[in-house]
Amino acid sequence: MDDLPAPPVNDRTLPEKIEAGTITATEFEAAVIDQVYAGMQQYCEIPEAYQHCELTSRQLDIESPPKQELRGLLRSRPAEIVNTGDAHIRAIEFFSMLLEGYNAVCDGGDPLAPTVGGYLYGPPGTGKTHLMAAYGRRLREELDRKLHHVHENFGDVLQRAFRQYTLRSVQESRATEGEVGYTTLTSQGHDYEKRSAPADEFWEAISDFQMRLAGYRYQPTDLIYIGFKELVEVVRGARRAAMDALETARVVFIDDIHPQGDPAQVQIVLHLLERRYELGRAGTFLTTNLQTSQLGGGDEMLGRRLLSRCAETLLTIDFSNCPDWRQTLKARRIGLVEDELERRIALRGRDESTE
Repeated sequence: MDDLPAPPVNDRTLPEKIEAGTITATEFEAAVIDQVYAGMQQYCEIPEAYQHCELTSRQLDIESPPKQELRGLLRSRPAEIVNTGDAHIRAIEFFSMLLEGYNAVCDGGDPLAPTVGGYLYGPPGTGKTHLMAAYGRRLREELDRKLHHVHENFGDVLQRAFRQYTLRSVQESRATEGEVGYTTLTSQGHDYEKRSAPADEFWEAISDFQMRLAGYRYQPTDLIYIGFKELVEVVRGARRAAMDALETARVVFIDDIHPQGDPAQVQIVLHLLERRYELGRAGTFLTTNLQTSQLGGGDEMLGRRLLSRCAETLLTIDFSNCPDWRQTLKARRIGLVEDELERRIALRGRDESTE
């Protein structure tokens, strides 16, 4: 019988990748640690689009900035909040308190143990997501420093398991296999020592590592940043491991809540808030264009429950009076185009008058 083709590299298990020589010890270590993310690894980082955001601000006369600076702002979003309003200042100071581990908002001075969350609401383009993501990015750096010790403490375990499995695979390829399982030749070359299959021993070592990691104070999923649409998909997918991660994470960011009057979607937010409250995980931060009372979508009882829970656990910051930064820039760009048109028209008129 012809040999079956090898599975594609991306479809291979870790042992298969090791045997095929397509993964290094360092890549193997990263892959094993990724498995503890409960399938939520894509939500354990601040999105790339917000990696530039900072908890800083500056003032700029948008009507008459240097043209070069204005062009730069039009090409890429600024790292700071430009022309702050009261809500921006309030949010920056609130998030700064959290990062400092201030006792009024953090348990035991630990920035990764917030005792209060945040509810940022207002129109699009007013800086809500910018500021929340800037805080999340700084907090992610703090968590990564804690998790660095995980790599230091357990990296040797994983590297050793990788080397042993690689060596064992080579030995087994030269060994005699009996009916009762794998056997390995002794140094004399005559007697046989009964051994477990290499993959079994390998995964025993990995399982031991994962159990030890689960008992560590900080976890890779202690910070989750997820959009509301993705949250609804995860919840409706009923993935228990993912739900556990959302409920127990030290800090959860939910961006752009827009249930569009669907009570079932509002219930998802309410249930998550209540579960995290019950588990003592107060660090939940939300952005939305709706006031708390509006989230209920007309369901008065649901609205009251949500309002009560938010009032008890979240600091509300109202961005309603902040201008839409994107629209302000776009309007200024249109103004520049109009100015150039007027200049050209005036120049054309002078040229025609001299003919």
